[in-house]
Amino acid sequence: MSVQTFNPTDLSQNTANWAVAQRIVGSFAPHAQVSPDLTIALDPGYLLNGTTLTEVKAQVVGPFAPPASGFRIDRVVVDRSTGIASVVVGTANSLTPPAIPLGKLPVARVMLQATTDVVTNTTIVDERVLFDQTQPTASQVICRASLNGVNQTGVAAHPTVVKVMLSNASIDVGNSFDAANNSFKPKIPGHYRIYAQIAMNMTNDTWLGVVLKLNGSSTGFAYSGITCAGGDRVHSTVEDIVYLNGTTDYVDMCGVQNVSSSGTFIGASTQTYFLAQKIG
Repeated sequence: MSVQTFNPTDLSQNTANWAVAQRIVGSFAPHAQVSPDLTIALDPGYLLNGTTLTEVKAQVVGPFAPPASGFRIDRVVVDRSTGIASVVVGTANSLTPPAIPLGKLPVARVMLQATTDVVTNTTIVDERVLFDQTQPTASQVICRASLNGVNQTGVAAHPTVVKVMLSNASIDVGNSFDAANNSFKPKIPGHYRIYAQIAMNMTNDTWLGVVLKLNGSSTGFAYSGITCAGGDRVHSTVEDIVYLNGTTDYVDMCGVQNVSSSGTFIGASTQTYFLAQKIG
């Protein structure tokens, strides 16, 4: 990246023009430190998210860790909402830069050699693209998960709250279904509408409830229950809106029942299922 110093003449109009130009062209500009080391500097920047204007102060990114041998291309990105910078580590000896994570904007590529002891401007490639022409649907999150036709047996009775072991997402726009943990864990921050339904075969004067838990909370953030006046199949449902941060927040779907000490959640995907959609 070519780096130059511009010294305008001391005229008020030039000074004003340069101030405007600097804000437009200098936002998040990446460059080596004045005394180069294994970090790089980002100039101040700004982001507009809907009607929210976020001003971001100058940042120091790194330190970068050179590869043990060969070379590596790392990528510097900023968060679309906060402007906070981070490093995406590349693959050793690959000319392909690492992928841009969801919710991030690219700022720079940094070429690292095994012998790199400082990062200079010659090893930084400016790749700032601080606007995105992707259609709004690309940031949507839509998820439908179920037990995939397999009954969940051995469900303990009240007061035990039992997690529904969702095993399959037939719809997963935004890659938000955490199959390893049977949870909903979106990668984009925002408000989500959540709906959950559990089905059980009931006996007279028994009840079934559905609980939505945020980050494993013992109480849950939403609950709904239904009582059965006669032996029949019953569906208990709950719906709520919750904010999820797109990084650590997750939602578990749980059930609680007094039908049996070893009850069964019906596994049919039309009977027991979980829905989630990003709404804002």
